[in-house]
Amino acid sequence: ADWSNWPCRVEANIERILALFERHRVKATFFTLGWIAERHPAVVRAIVAAGHELASHGYGHQRASALSRAEFHADVARAKGVLEDIAGVAVAGYRAPSFSIGRENLWALDVLAETGHRYSSSIYPIAHDHYGMPEAPRHPYRPSACPQLLEMPPTTVRWRGRNLPAAGGGYFRLLPYAASRWLLARFLREEGRPAMFYFHPWE
Repeated sequence: ADWSNWPCRVEANIERILALFERHRVKATFFTLGWIAERHPAVVRAIVAAGHELASHGYGHQRASALSRAEFHADVARAKGVLEDIAGVAVAGYRAPSFSIGRENLWALDVLAETGHRYSSSIYPIAHDHYGMPEAPRHPYRPSACPQLLEMPPTTVRWRGRNLPAAGGGYFRLLPYAASRWLLARFLREEGRPAMFYFHPWE
């Protein structure tokens, strides 16, 4: 409710990110809030114009685990509609705020399929006090709860019987860069798969 009272730096930060990606010939998926898209439509159009994928992060960054099925449906449908109307492209992907889809609300995957999403990147296979489902597969899979949807889990590294988060985000912000570099190098060396790495515009 207070977001509008604070200066928004997303335009300048996205501009810098897009320039960085262009310089290094990198393409990415931008999981974008509907709330941001409505207020900064030029940002969304710039992402698409640069050849990146536009995906949904929900409308107002509400945790999926805090919403009823009807509320979640309304949130993801609204966000998808806003993004597609502004960008003029189909939105296939969704990432739940704070990776808030897990064993207690797997019904959310059905809602994503119902609203026309083709994949999700919302179940983090780690143990965390606010999110995570460590028993979930570590590589892309079709959940038995909703096989028509592809789940793309953030990268993890196996270490002493546990999954360590290696996909960036808050860990990239808080830990030394060497930690992310070591984790990703280990993943690529041992598993021979592409790694998923993400960051927020303020990082």
